[in-house]
Amino acid sequence: MKGPKCPRCGRTMGLFSKAASGKQRYICRGGSWKTYCYSTTDPTAKAERDQGGRHKAPRKSLVFKRTLGGKRFIVTAAQNATPVHPGFMRSLLVACEHLNAELIVIPIRYKNPTSKWTDSQANAEVWAPELAPYLYNARKALCKNLILLGDIKTQPTASSPLAGFEAITHGESGILGHTKLQLRAIPTPQHRFPKILTTTGAVTVPNYTDSKIGKIGSFHHTLGAALVEIDGSEFHLRQINATKDGSFYDLDSLYTPDGVTGGHAIAALVMGDTHVDFIDPTVERATFGRGGIIDTLKPETLVWHDLCDGYSINHHHGTNPFPAIAKRRSDRWDAEAEVRRACEFVKARTKPGQTSVIVASNHNDFLRRWIVNTDWRGDPGNAEFYLQTALDMVRATRLTGAGTEYPNAFVMWAQRLLSGATFKVLQADESHVIAGIEVGMHGDVGPAGARGSIRNLRRIGVRSVIGHSHTPGIDEGAFQAGTSTRLKAEYTRGPTSWLNSHVAIYPNGKRSLITILDGDWRL
Repeated sequence: MKGPKCPRCGRTMGLFSKAASGKQRYICRGGSWKTYCYSTTDPTAKAERDQGGRHKAPRKSLVFKRTLGGKRFIVTAAQNATPVHPGFMRSLLVACEHLNAELIVIPIRYKNPTSKWTDSQANAEVWAPELAPYLYNARKALCKNLILLGDIKTQPTASSPLAGFEAITHGESGILGHTKLQLRAIPTPQHRFPKILTTTGAVTVPNYTDSKIGKIGSFHHTLGAALVEIDGSEFHLRQINATKDGSFYDLDSLYTPDGVTGGHAIAALVMGDTHVDFIDPTVERATFGRGGIIDTLKPETLVWHDLCDGYSINHHHGTNPFPAIAKRRSDRWDAEAEVRRACEFVKARTKPGQTSVIVASNHNDFLRRWIVNTDWRGDPGNAEFYLQTALDMVRATRLTGAGTEYPNAFVMWAQRLLSGATFKVLQADESHVIAGIEVGMHGDVGPAGARGSIRNLRRIGVRSVIGHSHTPGIDEGAFQAGTSTRLKAEYTRGPTSWLNSHVAIYPNGKRSLITILDGDWRL
């Protein structure tokens, strides 16, 4: 649709969008889409434009809304007056066609007087023309438990874009358009559906001021999107994170500007904390069963956190007689048998050609704490295993330039039971890097010996995947896996943010959370 003449260059302007109020916005490419002009049926705005010789946007923001349907959505964000990344845009369209998904682009804005793309960008509410069919800035329930927060524009430079939005969706999960990738699991009392808040990443290229906050925003700018699969009232959510050429992996498929190929193996699967004796059977089937995550994605490496629960010698039980009674009645008092079960579990589920990496974890370390802090005479049933383990530790103890050094009891036993190149049992603080991602940290210990968390491990200078909290998360350089156990344990009280989530590491070093709901991990 043709519009009025552009007062700047004299060209005929084309209709860019139409607001719900009936106001129209026109665009003049002027030989290049980087130059924008506006026209509106609003007489006030027209008068201001004519008198000042400047191009002003309508006073009210435009409404981009359409009917959304289907079972798959790819949701991303776009910054105003900023070009799209052409390779990523094409890859997204390839993925939409292949997955029969609908592309949703949430428009966000940023005042940047130093933008190299347009001098009107500081106040302009315009977006790249090729995004016009996909823009959406309304609030919409994609299913009973997931809300699209398209009506919220958060500054692209926000260091924590999800802060303050924990309750805005009530009990439902929410997707917020933003250039930075962040995900939080919010504690909820129902234990059935997850309460997740996530940002999307952007389809536009970085466009920030040359200030400190602008440079930080540019550093964390992610070419990315949230891939949502709707399954009735439930949903599955994965992260799309593109490389510089715009290509990206999703599960076993690689999407590029030129097409899609399948059957790709991922570099590693970092599983939510295992706790072998308490693993949820539905999570076990979804992870290791036929047609499950490992069978489909064929990870080269399996990474195990909190492999052994240490329940037989759990120091938290103290002098409470009731856990001791339960252990005796269920034959779960034997510490040696528990360690052997954990190692046999790994051995039985590591396929030929795969490598298993056991991360030094706080529950694995229960065995060392038991030896150091417990009198063996108080536990006759475990006396022989205790004394054998203690003797082996005594014989290997030595004084070094850094102080006393002695073996970790669980590592010592696991290395004996899982010998060979197929298995690697990490010592405390031992690094292990896969596709540029550090996977050797459990997450219980933070910088300088502080209590660990995704917040204090996100900025240590390396990209990492951690476990420990049983709560999935994404914050800057850190991804956190959830748990493989049931979502309710004897020591959990009140609302919980636990989720059955693993982290996939793709061959290019990009990562995605894979969450299991009621035994399902994808549509």
